[in-house]
Amino acid sequence: MEVDAIMIRFTRQLPTLDSGVYRLADVARYTELHANRVRSWFKQPQADNKAPLFYGDYGIIEHQTAVSFLDMIDVLVAGQFRNEGVSLGVVRKAYASLQKRLACDHPFCHQDLYTDGRTIFVLVASEIGDKTLSEIVTRQQFFMQIKDQLMRIDYGKATRIAEKWRIVDGVVIDPRICTGKPVVESTGITTFVISNCYFANQEDAAIVSELFNISESHVLSAVNFEQVYGRTRAA
Repeated sequence: MEVDAIMIRFTRQLPTLDSGVYRLADVARYTELHANRVRSWFKQPQADNKAPLFYGDYGIIEHQTAVSFLDMIDVLVAGQFRNEGVSLGVVRKAYASLQKRLACDHPFCHQDLYTDGRTIFVLVASEIGDKTLSEIVTRQQFFMQIKDQLMRIDYGKATRIAEKWRIVDGVVIDPRICTGKPVVESTGITTFVISNCYFANQEDAAIVSELFNISESHVLSAVNFEQVYGRTRAA
């Protein structure tokens, strides 16, 4: 394939090993949002000329929309707003306003949403003049909920942008490890591999623990994660 043909496949940047690569189905599972909702946020403009909410860092790869780790965190935060009743149009306006305020491509991935979330969203609500968003951001319950999610994200000290998501206890998603696949914390071994090994060995956590030189609790963390979020199931 010619280099020019390869370049056409991507909309914003070429994928890199430390950015993570995810299918939209993966994003839907990890963020616990409906797959159709996630797909609609990345779809191409339709007859009504409405642009997608998110463009994604990669575009189409092998006939599927592929997105980065930062795209996924944007979806996570947008999903919190939609679940609280904020309209898609208002989420779109807030995203655009924060892009300008924070001067970054992925504003929902910025640490300031966690460290000073209530203030920054109130300012955005004022800027876009939307009553619904203003009501949402002044409700303490919403920020307690979103902070519970964002507290699981580790941010870069210099960039203040999301770097790692501790999605559940004992399991992390780090775009720099295994192209962003969920791994057991401090091991670099994917939950998918450990879980498959567990079921292949008659659900014996001790055997798997010895094979991978990890604790049995790590094994069970991987299995539990895959049962809830992954593709592995017991026979």
